[in-house]
Amino acid sequence: MDASQPQRAGYGEREVSDQDKKLSSDYQRRVETALSRPCVKDTFHEFEHNRTRLRGFEPGDGTQKKRLRSNLYYSNLASIRPQIYAKDPEFSVEPTSGVPTEQVPLVRKFGETAQTVLTQMLVVDCKLKKKAKRQLTSAYATSVGWLKLSWQEERQKDPQIQARMDDTQDNIARLQQLRDCLEDPQAGSDQDLELAQLRETLAGLQSQSEIVIWRGLVLDFVLSEDILVLDSSVREVTDYERSEAIAHRVWMTRAAYVKAFGYDPKKAKTYKQAGGEGKEQAPATMSGNKGSKDDDLLCVWEIWDKSQNRVHTICMGEEGFCRPSFSPDWTARRWYPFYLLAWNEVDGGMYPLADVSLIKPLVDEYNEARDDFVQDRRDSRPFTVGRKGGSLTDNDLANIRNRKGNDLIMVEGAGNNPITNDLAAITLGSIDPRNYDTAPARADIEQILGGGDASRGSVLQAKTATEAEILSQGLRGRSAERQDIQEDLLSDLGSDSLQICLRKLSESEVKRIAGPDAQWPQLSAEEIFDQVTVRVRAGSTGRPDRLQEQDRWTKLQPVIKETVITVADLYSKGQVQLGQALVEMLRETLRRFDERIDLDALLPKPPEQGQQDPTLLMQQVQELQMKVKDLTEQLEKAQEEVEKGYVTAATSIATSANPAAAAIAFVQSLQVVRSVESSEKTPEPQSDDMGTPMPPEQSVTDD
Repeated sequence: MDASQPQRAGYGEREVSDQDKKLSSDYQRRVETALSRPCVKDTFHEFEHNRTRLRGFEPGDGTQKKRLRSNLYYSNLASIRPQIYAKDPEFSVEPTSGVPTEQVPLVRKFGETAQTVLTQMLVVDCKLKKKAKRQLTSAYATSVGWLKLSWQEERQKDPQIQARMDDTQDNIARLQQLRDCLEDPQAGSDQDLELAQLRETLAGLQSQSEIVIWRGLVLDFVLSEDILVLDSSVREVTDYERSEAIAHRVWMTRAAYVKAFGYDPKKAKTYKQAGGEGKEQAPATMSGNKGSKDDDLLCVWEIWDKSQNRVHTICMGEEGFCRPSFSPDWTARRWYPFYLLAWNEVDGGMYPLADVSLIKPLVDEYNEARDDFVQDRRDSRPFTVGRKGGSLTDNDLANIRNRKGNDLIMVEGAGNNPITNDLAAITLGSIDPRNYDTAPARADIEQILGGGDASRGSVLQAKTATEAEILSQGLRGRSAERQDIQEDLLSDLGSDSLQICLRKLSESEVKRIAGPDAQWPQLSAEEIFDQVTVRVRAGSTGRPDRLQEQDRWTKLQPVIKETVITVADLYSKGQVQLGQALVEMLRETLRRFDERIDLDALLPKPPEQGQQDPTLLMQQVQELQMKVKDLTEQLEKAQEEVEKGYVTAATSIATSANPAAAAIAFVQSLQVVRSVESSEKTPEPQSDDMGTPMPPEQSVTDD
């Protein structure tokens, strides 16, 4: 082990080098300085108050807080949250434009595998929806929401993980802690209790009910005040990625600390959790003592120092580091594992504006009007006044006071004295509902947050169809902008998750997730990400509007059907360019309708490059057919002329003066003609000894 790293000398004891003491002390000083900055200290105090309001209480110094009559903070959150994040995102891994054409099918196959891996490891295993909704709620209440993406494999080298997957490493660490307690006589623990816990832990290990070692992504939700930027040059928290260092705070009990780091921190500062059952929880505060009480909390900070590419773990008040510092081998290009969601950004401020803070005066006005209405309604109820010492006795007054329904009450007194002389119904005033109208406050809240009756599913004030449509469009515009911010964060989260998986997962592990046909290239993450892009499909996380989707599909389905038929017909006729123009026009139409239909699965394939044009082939066939037809006609015409010549020759021979001599002369002429034709088609004929060609034998029949 390096001399600069803390060495364990025994349970509750360790050796810390002077260099580590100074470096740890410097990090603790930087943390305290960052916490004392006014823009941070005041904002963290506001975070606490906003969470109290979101739970339906009015912040105050006392432990018992006043409950709000109408918790409009939560009602507006409940109406906004489904518009932004209602279902798991759909990740898309597509080739970049720089990928060669011949490699596109292979890269697409890898993209399909990567989408399956992201869906299983990030969306399902990490419970992305639950963590993302907590982040969204945090951004609504405190202006920021944080997520932390880590890789879990080896407990000694993993960062601080709150949502750690259970495996046998936890039981082994617990066994080591119990064993050290039993071997150390100065631990002061109950040995019988420790032995019983050790026996049960061993039994749990022997049952083999847990995974031996979990390897995979882990996603944590982190409270807004538990992330601290340790760089005074960063003036806005949204620029956290360029910070030199970021600190992540983890509150631990003493037992959890000993289990995680293997020693008891004797000099650590201890804190107490303020509040109690039925009371609003407050941040931990210094307890003032350093005893080893079970309810003590220790403040542990995990420092991600980008300037050193190192991760340090410190405990406030304790010397040195809690464990050896390390450099994670699974980080993505951005290195920091933290992801920030922030709305309502205003330049020049360290933190954005929180929705709860924006509507606080309006919610106070609304609740004040409602409280006044309830109080005035109670005070303005009619009441009865009885004359003291009148003709009605005390028993008569008691009977009147305790009457039930239409009871008949008999009273004493002078018969000629009207009862109204002794009893009178008095009303101090009447209520004018206009004095308690909450419509202006609700209208201002809708203007600030973009919510309305449509998002709540109820109608608080009658509106015309045009007004309702305008409000609905405004809500969609506001929620679409926030949904776009959310999807940008999820795209970064998916991209970094894929980079981590490329570094840590083997091909066999990927095939167990995505199937035997999975494509997982053996390249570096940098080389692969030069060829693909990871994005969240736009609108895939928002709440689906079934009526709107059905209306869009009713309009688009005939257009798609007609285009598919037309393109197929154009491809068959060889008009490829016109067909591709229609395809691009259809893609643009779907983009404007914000539809995510895979056209490649619906449209016919265009002719491959190098394949002959069917139209040209058809034209060539038609031309050849015309030539054959012309030659056939010429041949038939020639044959007719020959037959006519034969008839003419026979007629001349028959009518000649010497038919026999004329026939011999005709035969000799015909032989000469055939001889010339055969000499053009065949080699030279054989000759006799004198070299004179021999004509073929002919038989002449005398007439």
